Amino acid sequence: MDKTGEKTWINPAVNRRTFLQVSGALTAGTMASRVFTRSEASASTPIITGEELPDALETADDIIYSVCQMCHSRCGVRAKVIEGVLVKIDGNPYHPNNRDVDENNDPDRLPYMTDPGSAVTELGRMCLKGQAGVQTLYDPFRIQHPLKRVGPRNSGRWKAITWETAFAEIATRINQLIPPGQRDQLIDPSRPELGPKRNQLGFAPGRSVEKEMSERIWKHGWGTVNYGLSHTSVCESTRHVANELITWDPAGSKTSKGGGRTEGWQIDILGAEFIILVGANPLEADFPMVGMARDLMQFKRNGGKYVSVDPRFNKTAAQANWESPSNPQVKGWVPITPGTDAALAMAMISEIIGTRRYDHQYLENTNRAAAAQDDEPTWTDSTYLVGTFEDDGGREFQRYITAGEVGLVNSPDLQGPSWHSPPSREQQVREDDYVVWNGGLRGHNEVDHGELEATVTVTIDGVPVEAKTTFTLLKESALSRTLAEYASICDVPAATIEALADEFVSHGKKAVAMTYRGPIKHTNGLYNQLAIQHLNTLIGNYDWKGGCTAGAGGWGHKSGIVSLSKVEGDPGARGVRIDRATTFYTPDEAGSLFTGYPARRPWFPFGTHGNYQEVIPSLHDGYPYPMKALITYWNAWPYSVPGLRSVWEETVADRNKLPLLVAISPVMGEVAAWADYVLPDSVYLEKFSVPGIPWRVNKGTAFQRPVVGKFDGEVIGSTTGVGNTIPDGVNDYEPFLPDTKAVLDIHIGLAEALGLPGVGRDALLNDSGAPVGDLYNSWDWARAILQNIEKNAEGDRPGITSEEIVSKGGVFDDPTDEYTGEHLTYRYGNIIRLFADPVAQTRDSVTGEYYSGVPHYRPIAHSDGTAINDSNYPLRLITYKTVHHGQARTNVNPWLMLIIPENPVEISAIDAAALGIESGDRVNVRSRSHRGIEGRAKVTQGLKPGVVAISHHYGHWEQSSQPIEVDGKVLPHDPSRGAGIQPTQIMRTDRVYPNVSLQEPIGASCSFYDTNVKLEKK
Repeated sequence: MDKTGEKTWINPAVNRRTFLQVSGALTAGTMASRVFTRSEASASTPIITGEELPDALETADDIIYSVCQMCHSRCGVRAKVIEGVLVKIDGNPYHPNNRDVDENNDPDRLPYMTDPGSAVTELGRMCLKGQAGVQTLYDPFRIQHPLKRVGPRNSGRWKAITWETAFAEIATRINQLIPPGQRDQLIDPSRPELGPKRNQLGFAPGRSVEKEMSERIWKHGWGTVNYGLSHTSVCESTRHVANELITWDPAGSKTSKGGGRTEGWQIDILGAEFIILVGANPLEADFPMVGMARDLMQFKRNGGKYVSVDPRFNKTAAQANWESPSNPQVKGWVPITPGTDAALAMAMISEIIGTRRYDHQYLENTNRAAAAQDDEPTWTDSTYLVGTFEDDGGREFQRYITAGEVGLVNSPDLQGPSWHSPPSREQQVREDDYVVWNGGLRGHNEVDHGELEATVTVTIDGVPVEAKTTFTLLKESALSRTLAEYASICDVPAATIEALADEFVSHGKKAVAMTYRGPIKHTNGLYNQLAIQHLNTLIGNYDWKGGCTAGAGGWGHKSGIVSLSKVEGDPGARGVRIDRATTFYTPDEAGSLFTGYPARRPWFPFGTHGNYQEVIPSLHDGYPYPMKALITYWNAWPYSVPGLRSVWEETVADRNKLPLLVAISPVMGEVAAWADYVLPDSVYLEKFSVPGIPWRVNKGTAFQRPVVGKFDGEVIGSTTGVGNTIPDGVNDYEPFLPDTKAVLDIHIGLAEALGLPGVGRDALLNDSGAPVGDLYNSWDWARAILQNIEKNAEGDRPGITSEEIVSKGGVFDDPTDEYTGEHLTYRYGNIIRLFADPVAQTRDSVTGEYYSGVPHYRPIAHSDGTAINDSNYPLRLITYKTVHHGQARTNVNPWLMLIIPENPVEISAIDAAALGIESGDRVNVRSRSHRGIEGRAKVTQGLKPGVVAISHHYGHWEQSSQPIEVDGKVLPHDPSRGAGIQPTQIMRTDRVYPNVSLQEPIGASCSFYDTNVKLEKK
């Protein structure tokens, strides 16, 4: 294919005036030619600059509030829309991500009761990614019509078809592959645990905020367990799972053994005094980045000190301001060996326990009532007894001891060698109550306090069992190595560790240790997270001002008036997922798939967020069953998943392994290029959803809505159209590109073509199952969401209406609502667990060994536990995120690509000198799993020796970086979109399962930071 139509944004000949002229079809779109037309504003004395005069000041009619998705922060959007054209994006001044406090700590965010007409002159903060969203909308290389492949997969040859044809043909093909009369038949009658043939269709979103709709269609309408093969294991699933284990509810529904009460902890930055950031970079990468970054700088102005623990001297490390009072040589950046974060944390725990500077009173509380007496919102399992048992094969494992098995239920005579008098209050002891030691064995609800350190022998079924408190187990784990040994492992001086531990316990509840991807994306990531998070447990900072927050949450949108998940005729999803997530590898749950150890492929019973990296290798192997159809959305599998590209291409090229691939995507990405059909959806500025507000202490429910396009043919934002309101009516939505569709409407269209329940007349039901509305289009769905928010918020916002929610971009609490005295207003308010009981009772599906239930350091390893020994590859590869890019999509934004057109290979000055490499040299970066990628070296003092760093975001081989052919015509493309290199391509694969990356076995994350590489100067 020739280079006809090649254009590049990194070419000054393509300027802002030719922005929309690259694609003739875009120019023909709604008002497109007016995006950069001359303003009619005038000045008394015009200044000739070669640029256009400024626009007239906007009015309230020109402003539409929505939500950004240029990264995962989900900040509020203030869109300036003139006559149907988006001309500027700022932040929503009502939204807590965009405004918080000023430099004097006075509330800076608009009170919610502020009238939108008065708010027109108010701007919220918005980062450069968010402002570049204009270019995401008006990307000239967006797919503009449904496409059907006419050549071999990945041939780049397509023909445009109508939506009616696309829906009909896809439904016909699905019905051929999984006939309607056979959908409820078992995939394999000899293996009923696999479930029905419905499971052979899967829906795989990348970053989706519309999952209520996709689950409604594919889980409750179609009935597949593979309704959400989500991206989270690429991002941070192990962090989520570790936090879920810390807050585990045995009655939870995520697995057969329960589920976590919360998945996330974050810092109350403005209330804190001292912060340790481990592998977290809130000035560039964490979310919500804008809110966290501004709060962190205000925290410094308030006298707060923070430390950055990271192999790379990132922007957050550059602003770190702590130095040890006892040792001025110990500064705010602590470079650590990748993957040894638990060694640092366990060393600190050892120091804190050894000096007895933990919060005894907090940790000794045994239940909610005892915590309340001490004004503590939470309590822990620190005093609960854990026994060591043997299974039928003689293998040891640990678990909590319960009151029933030691004879405490309703018993006046409590067992124990040195019984003390019972407390004055009488309380029922239940069968499943935990057991504590308080002069004898007691039910945890019988007494207010238990002993932290206790080792006793109890008799269960006539067998003596050694039992220890969870605090004792943590202490023993921490003391299993010396400080010097820990320091050697993580390459952090012992003096630094001692200074960090001393500082951390010197601020009462106002110190926090917090992580993000750095410690998590390793094969030992779960124990890294547990160890670091339990530093917070030792000082009991949960729900306290300046401590840990689980996030304030918002006003519910899933039920109230309409139950979004309730579908009449729901076939009921059942069976084993293709990635084996949330199913235990036991004869009871895996059935005949249980064949001993190692399993044919790994199983992930605690993978409550799925296992993205396992889907394609599992399709390749046909395990646990073959898939027939896969529908993807916002998905970049071969680009974003470590080591997957070759496996993806081999698997998807074979139509016997995957007969049907449908991609929902606004651009021709790395997944869409291989699809049989591409359904062009709209971008985030053309959608309805409730994306959520991540982990802030402020309560809020943000509402995302289209800011451009048409409702029932009327232009949004036009002075002659619908303005910034959403009028009553059918409100069929047409995006800016008229032959694209919002993803909600795509789901509805596919469901209608397949004849699924859950759409159409009277499809929307209340909690009782009574019809309360139709579901024909995305507005029907959005209206139901707004009704639910309105219902659930009316107690706090009397008189609130859907119109008000739309006019302000959601519903939010007011500034200062986040605190009640020294506590957070919005609290987790439940148990914190040092011991991961369900994990400790689970055997690894590869090794057959029981997992540990307590934090500890474990080396990086393959799935079978063998050490990674790539001795000829002496450098460790890490990745990072820059402030001007987000995930895998922002290479379509010229403003962002022009900042740094190509990502470098960062190498420490010490390593560079040894290798004879200088900045600007071309180098090959090679791993044992891949022959290498070639980039340009950048020598830096800001990187730990022995580490190589390459940012994400770059190195696309699709995304319109190469031409495609539609209806026999080669479309324009932009080679600069493929600039740079993508480090996932060379990342290490597993020794036992070589078609998948290294993985963390409990939380199901893929490894990003465990690849050893070598550099060769070209």
